Amino acid sequence: MKALRMAAVCLTALGLTMAHAAPALTDEILIGELHPLTGPASFYGIPESRGIQLAVEEINAAGGVRVGDQSQMLRLMTEDDHSTPTAGVAALKKLRAADVRFIIGPLGSGVAPALFPIIDRDSGVTQIVDGTIAEGVTNGRNIFRNQAAVSQYDLAVADLFRSKKYASVAMMTDRFHAGFMGTQPALSETLKSLNATVAAEEYYKLGDTDFSAAMTKLVSLQPEVLLIRGYPAEGALITRQARQLGYEGQVVWEMVSPPSTVLKNISATEMEGVYNCIPPTTEDYIALGQDKALAFDKAYQAKFGTTPGELSTLSYDAVYILKAAFEKAGSTENEAVNAALAAMRPEDVPQLISGYVAHQDGRLFDDVGQVNLRGAVSIWQGEGWVPVPDLAG
Repeated sequence: MKALRMAAVCLTALGLTMAHAAPALTDEILIGELHPLTGPASFYGIPESRGIQLAVEEINAAGGVRVGDQSQMLRLMTEDDHSTPTAGVAALKKLRAADVRFIIGPLGSGVAPALFPIIDRDSGVTQIVDGTIAEGVTNGRNIFRNQAAVSQYDLAVADLFRSKKYASVAMMTDRFHAGFMGTQPALSETLKSLNATVAAEEYYKLGDTDFSAAMTKLVSLQPEVLLIRGYPAEGALITRQARQLGYEGQVVWEMVSPPSTVLKNISATEMEGVYNCIPPTTEDYIALGQDKALAFDKAYQAKFGTTPGELSTLSYDAVYILKAAFEKAGSTENEAVNAALAAMRPEDVPQLISGYVAHQDGRLFDDVGQVNLRGAVSIWQGEGWVPVPDLAG
C-alpha cells in the first residue's frame, strides 16, 4: 500500500493521475486528449485542456453519459504533445497503449498531419480535432474537426481585401505552421484576383524574435498591407519592428491572439487599428453576452481562477459532441459512434457554445468531417479585439 501511495505521488508530480495508468473500467468511458501543456504553444494548450476538464466534470456531476440503459462516467487521460510531431506521435502511442479509443486534439498544425495517417488507418480510434486549422487532417469516417480549417480563416482575409480594395500586400508566414503554409499559394491567388499585388512573401518560425532583415526588405516596398500569419507573440514583435522601421501601412493578422499574450510583446497603442481575420473566439462570445458563453466563463473562472483561453470553448464543445454521439449511438463501439458523428446536427448538442453553421444537408460535419465555422474580421481597439460587424462574412 505504501508503494502504491508513492507511485501515485510520483505520477501526480508529472501532472498525471493513477487513472492514466489503469485500464478503463466497464462503467467508464476513457477519453484521451493531446495538447501542448508545456512549450511555446502552452498558452493555447493549457486553456484547451481546462475546457475539456470542465466539460467532463459537468457531465459526470449531472449523472454521466446515458448509453442505452446504462449511465457511464467519463474518465480523462491527458498527454502533453509539446506541439511537436515526434512528441505528438509518442503521446498518441501512450494513449493507445492505455486502450484509449476516443481522442480530442491536437492543437499544433505540425502535430495533426503526423497523427493523421496513424489514426486514419486505425478503426479502433475516434478523433475530434479541436485546435489545428491545418487542411487535410479529417476524413469524415473516424476523424472529425469542430475547429475551422485555415481556408475558412482565409475567407475573412478575402472579405477584408474585397471591402477595403487594398492594392498591394506583403506576407510574413510561420514556415512551420502547416495550415498557413498549405494555403499560402491559394490565398495569394485569391488576393491577386481581388486586384492586390503580392509584393513579397517572407517567412519566420515560432520562437523567432528578430525580424529586422525581412522587415527592412518589406518596409522598403511599402505595401498597402502587411499580412502576418502565425502565432501572436511573433505577430506582435513583427508588428512592432515594422513600425519602428517606418512602416505606415495597414497591418492585418491571421491568428488566434489572446490579448494577454499580445500585450506581453507590444503596447496597446502600437496595436491600435490592427485587423485580425479568424472565426469568433471564446472571448468574442463572452463579449457578445451569449448566455452559454457567460455561464462557461463563470464556471471556468471558479474552477481555475483565471479567464478561459481563446480556444477553450472549442475543447469544451468537443466533449459534449462526443457525449451526444455516445447517446445517439446507444453504444461506445467506435463504428457506431463514428456513424452518429457523421449524421449529427448542431441541434443534437444543445450545450454547444461556438457558432457552428449547419451544412446544406443540416449536418454539423460535412463528408470529410469538417464543421462550418467561417472566419470573421476584428479590429484592435483599446486593450483587445472588437468584431467588425460589416465584415463578419
